[in-house]
Amino acid sequence: MLVPILAFFLLKDAASFRRSLLAALPHRARLHGHRLLEDLNATLGAYIRAQLLACAVAGIVCGIGFAVLGVPYPLLLGALAGALEFIPLVGPLVLAIVASIVAALHAPMLVLWTAGFLGMFRVVEDYVIYPRLIRRGIPLHPLAVILAVLAGAELGGVAGMFLAVPVVGILSVVYRHTVEWRGEDATHRAADLLVTSQPADV
Repeated sequence: MLVPILAFFLLKDAASFRRSLLAALPHRARLHGHRLLEDLNATLGAYIRAQLLACAVAGIVCGIGFAVLGVPYPLLLGALAGALEFIPLVGPLVLAIVASIVAALHAPMLVLWTAGFLGMFRVVEDYVIYPRLIRRGIPLHPLAVILAVLAGAELGGVAGMFLAVPVVGILSVVYRHTVEWRGEDATHRAADLLVTSQPADV
């Protein structure tokens, strides 16, 4: 119950939080902090857009697949597939159970076709479609996305799967900015050393 409340205040006061955080930084670090926050915001936004697009793909493909197989209520089941796609592991499992029950009530043999279709779609979605959707907004290789999801599942279960990709994306952004800052600082120190080592004009 606290998640939507906290999300509301974070979204409502995001600009003031950013200004307060930047004001707390030293003056020379504020530009770097502003760039880092901008990239983090873009990364998280890209992740949310990829999640929503994955939900849309799941809903459309499942709806069409159910209609072709002859499963009753394909539009309703497709909408349910799109909504449950946002919940890792548990959502697809619930969809498979509901679709199998509906198919069994219509024709017993239809359960096998439905389970086979959902199994194949799950493999394609998890290992082909989803990593490529994430890669469009977050600069991660599809293999890195798959490994991150698997590691998140081992470490934190469903919550770990949900948080794995954004956490890895945030860490990659922080690492990239850290390398850039060190390079800029090294360049500035070299320039200062060169200036101070030059003899003064007489």
